[in-house]
Amino acid sequence: MAKLMNIGEAAEAVGVSTKMIRHYEQIGLLPEATRTDSGYRQYGERDLSVLRFIRQSRRLGFSMKQIADLIGLWANA
Repeated sequence: MAKLMNIGEAAEAVGVSTKMIRHYEQIGLLPEATRTDSGYRQYGERDLSVLRFIRQSRRLGFSMKQIADLIGLWANA
């Protein structure tokens, strides 16, 4: 079974802030995280891949709308 990470661990692994992860969830770029019984977010490898994709796309100058479209295409592939 893959190791799940909390939001801080995921942010550090990917190179984005926890605030940005919450923002990406809020605007729908990242699916809402699963939660522990005590309410802590948990992220798996798929989530980390999406976060890395978002980070790299932003660095390349893509807009949030363009990134959302690309993620949609990726999810349907």
